[in-house]
Amino acid sequence: MDIVIYLLIFQGLLGGFDVFWNHEWKEKLPSTPTAALEQKIHGVRELLYAVIFLGLAWFSWNGVWAWVLFVVIAIEILLTAWDFVEEDKTRRLSPGERVTHLVLSMSGGAYVALQIPVLLAWSRLPSGLDRVDYGLQSWILSILGAGVLAWGVRDLWSGIALSRAAKSMPRTSTRPCPEITSAAS
Repeated sequence: MDIVIYLLIFQGLLGGFDVFWNHEWKEKLPSTPTAALEQKIHGVRELLYAVIFLGLAWFSWNGVWAWVLFVVIAIEILLTAWDFVEEDKTRRLSPGERVTHLVLSMSGGAYVALQIPVLLAWSRLPSGLDRVDYGLQSWILSILGAGVLAWGVRDLWSGIALSRAAKSMPRTSTRPCPEITSAAS
């Protein structure tokens, strides 16, 4: 389980870098009208990561709880795929952001691959959340979990606000401007 915890810590730190550097600083997604859906996806993913970080920091998920955690992880993977598609539809990612996302996907895949046998072993135990303590790693995961929880609420709220703002804006015509049509002829 130690390697899973270390991979999750790496995932949290690199994900934090991606959020701060790429999403906040460079792209300013929380204030970009075309990023409404992307922000909502990010928000839900971050809330799921809060469950994963905080849940694995202090508990083994036994019996039926192993399957609950499996579903949380599976939903996060599906949302990640949707996020990749949405990003490509709404903006051009920098090479640095593409590489960051690649490394996040690889480390995420490694953590999931190593977590699945643990979940299978936990699923055979009597149902319950049993307390564990990985020392400093549990505290680091807890800090990361609190961070993604707060950021998840913020990104979700940002996405909802951007959607509401878009709905309240007057609709524009989808027909080409006459100047453009004339010039093209």
